Amino acid sequence: MNDERIKLIRQCEWEEVFLEWYKNEGEKQGWIDLARERGFASWADWRLKGYAERFGCREADWGFYEISDPAEVVVNWFGGPFRTWIEKYYEGKKTKTFSELAVQPEIINHGGIKSMTVDYPKNSIITALQLADGSVFVIDGSHRSCALAMMAKKKNSAPKKLIFAIGKSKLRELPPAGKNTSK
Repeated sequence: MNDERIKLIRQCEWEEVFLEWYKNEGEKQGWIDLARERGFASWADWRLKGYAERFGCREADWGFYEISDPAEVVVNWFGGPFRTWIEKYYEGKKTKTFSELAVQPEIINHGGIKSMTVDYPKNSIITALQLADGSVFVIDGSHRSCALAMMAKKKNSAPKKLIFAIGKSKLRELPPAGKNTSK
């Protein structure tokens, strides 16, 4: 990463990153129910088969990074190619930057995102993949990234530093994921 605001804290394994993702979602009943509705045995089964395997997460070189001015960094990153987001927020495109998303009425008025612009969950870790061309896609933390981008646009008091899990991937693009990807 060629941005002086992004500093490697330490290398890590995919399993440690996945544990952080689990801490964000894995025990929340809404996410568990959604996994089952989509035909998966559990939250972990859904996220591993429906997302992590499709995105080659195990093959990426992972690290935990401290990012200074994370709101300013994230605005140039992309949302993951999630089918629900493609339909609801990307206007049929495969992805959009968080800067583009932060001006959309559906994002601005989203209750969960709006509340994070006031009380950001500073101890949660956003997970992203950097592809071979250098582009960065958030694969866990889209709502949090939208909140950061909204704070950057409004010049609100965004967190000064946050920890991110970033995997350097050899992939050139990410396949769409989500909905029922158990088949």
